[in-house]
Amino acid sequence: MNRIHFLTVFLYLSLLSGFAQETKPAQVTVKPYMQSFTQGRIDLRRDTVIYKQEKTIFGVNITMNENWSASVGFDYSFSKSIPYLKPASLTYRNDRWTVNAGIFYASELDKSMTQFWSNRFIERVAMDKWMLRYSADLGVRATYRWNDFLTTDVSFLSGNGYQQLKEKYHPRPSFRAILTPLRPLQIGAMLAARKEENITETTFSSFAHLQMDNKWKLTGEYFFQTNSRSVEGQRMDLVSIYSTYFLTDWMSVMGRYDLIKTNRTEPSGESWNVQEDGQVFIYGLIFKCLPMVRVAVNYWGKRPASKRMEKENWLYLCLEFKY
Repeated sequence: MNRIHFLTVFLYLSLLSGFAQETKPAQVTVKPYMQSFTQGRIDLRRDTVIYKQEKTIFGVNITMNENWSASVGFDYSFSKSIPYLKPASLTYRNDRWTVNAGIFYASELDKSMTQFWSNRFIERVAMDKWMLRYSADLGVRATYRWNDFLTTDVSFLSGNGYQQLKEKYHPRPSFRAILTPLRPLQIGAMLAARKEENITETTFSSFAHLQMDNKWKLTGEYFFQTNSRSVEGQRMDLVSIYSTYFLTDWMSVMGRYDLIKTNRTEPSGESWNVQEDGQVFIYGLIFKCLPMVRVAVNYWGKRPASKRMEKENWLYLCLEFKY
C-alpha cells in the first residue's frame, strides 16, 4: 500500500468520525516548539574529542477545540541531508478515547518510557536505541482509558519508523495495556508482530515505573524479539534499568544500565554479538540551568560480550534547548 494513501485514508476516517458527533466550537490556538540536542564527547582511552550537533526538532502544535488537535514538525538530523516529518498527526480526544492518525510516537507505552527516561538529549529510550521498535512511526492508534487503573491501546503502523517510510511496507499491528495499581507505580506490556516473506517477527516489551514524591524515580524494562529483522531464528533480549534522584530543583543524578543478548546479524553481515552485544551503562549529573536549558555531564561505558572487542569509555557533555 502506498504510504501517502495509507496516511490520507486514516486522516479522513478520523475527520469523518469527528464530524459525526457534536464538538465544541473552534477555538484555534497555535503553539510553536523547538528542541535542540548537542553533544561533545571524549574517548578516555584514546584522548579523542568529538563534537556533534545531534539534531534539531521544530514545529507547531495546533489546538482547534477541546476534541481536536494537530501537530506538524520536522526532525533534522545533522547526519542527514533533509529533515524528516515528525510528527505530522491529527488527534481526536474525549473523556475516554484518544485517536491518532499520521506520524506520532508509536504507543502510549513508548510515551511513558520517554517521559520517565526524560533524557533524550543524552540517549534514546532502550527500545529505539537497540532497534527493537521505532519510537515514532506512521499509522493509526486508538487508546481507551477504562478507568484510573487501566488504559489500553491498539495500533496499526508501517513498522519501518518515520525515517524509513520509503522502504517496503510490512504492517505492524500491536496491542498494549498500562496498569496503575498505585499512584506512584505504573506497569505495562506490549505485543506487536509483523510478517515478511512468510516469517513473523514478534516483539514483546514490558516495564515497571516507580516515582516517589517528585524526588526519585526508578524504571525497569524487558524486551525480546523473535525472528528479528524477519530472519528465522534471530532473537534479541534486552534489559534496561534507569533511575534519577533529584538533589535539588536544578540538579539531579542519573544512571542507566542496558544488558543486550542477541544472535542477530547486521546488514553488514557481521554478527551483532560481535559488534555491540554486551553491557552499556551511563551515569552522571544533570543541571537545569534555565527553564529551557539542561546540561548533563555523564560517563558512558560499553563492555562487549566478545573478548576480541575493546571496552569503550566516554565522557559526555550534553546540552538540550527546549522551547
